[in-house]
Amino acid sequence: MSGHHHHHNHSHGAGSSRKALLWAFLINAAFLIIEFIGGVLSGSLALLADAGHMLTDVAALGVAIWVAKVVTRPPSSRRTYGYGRAEVISGLLNGLSLWVIVAYIVFESIKRFWEPQTVDVQIMLPVAVAGLLANVISAVFLMSPHKGDLNIRGAFLHLVADAVGSVGAILAALAIHFGGWAWADPLASLFIALLIFSSSWGLVKDSIHILLEGAPENIDSDKIRSELKKLEKVEEVHDLHVWCVGSGELVLTAHMIVKDNGDYQNVLLEAKEKIKEKFNINHTTFQVESVKCKDLHL
Repeated sequence: MSGHHHHHNHSHGAGSSRKALLWAFLINAAFLIIEFIGGVLSGSLALLADAGHMLTDVAALGVAIWVAKVVTRPPSSRRTYGYGRAEVISGLLNGLSLWVIVAYIVFESIKRFWEPQTVDVQIMLPVAVAGLLANVISAVFLMSPHKGDLNIRGAFLHLVADAVGSVGAILAALAIHFGGWAWADPLASLFIALLIFSSSWGLVKDSIHILLEGAPENIDSDKIRSELKKLEKVEEVHDLHVWCVGSGELVLTAHMIVKDNGDYQNVLLEAKEKIKEKFNINHTTFQVESVKCKDLHL
């Protein structure tokens, strides 16, 4: 006998999240053009690197807006779990796209250490400041809804890393202006590259972990097994699996061996309630078996 219970809740705050993403997208799209033109006119690699990062911001935000809409679609006969994984795939692609940018920035920075370029600080500095303001304003829009959502988290990390990158470009402009240090521009670019890589590492790792159906970090499967075995009629628990569909939707399946005189239906209800109460897992499927079937699973 088996029992199945689930609860899909993709629409929580979806409208406000999409609105925040849209505002961030529009702001960054406008400043991307300004920063790219400023980088070309000033000759600053740090500014162009920041513009390249802002390009990934715009792309990431565009994808995030699409994903925020897709994940609200109900499950279908072909996609029985719905579209929660679209959020995770978006997070992974965002992270990997940042690594491509990192490789390009590092390559160009090393070239500029050997072949310094003239930089027009009069253009570089105000554009870098404008880019910083754009990132900060956009990040504020996403600060609240980014927690627990890999899709929005990816976009948020793009913006935060880019904001700090803009600070690096500002410091480089000041160093060039007051000290005449041409190497400050490629140095700031390397700093931006390191920042982008470190901020995206966790995003890529978490996305891959979910795609491999690993147990969530905050869930101890041994503890779940122990709690289920505490139920009066449950003798053994095996084939227990816990994974995520999206970053916020946990799924659990398990087989429970119940004593001969056990009330299967009551055991199912108790198991569901305990898992929901102690671990906040709403989507559970249990297979309840007789103790006589135990040897089949050893």
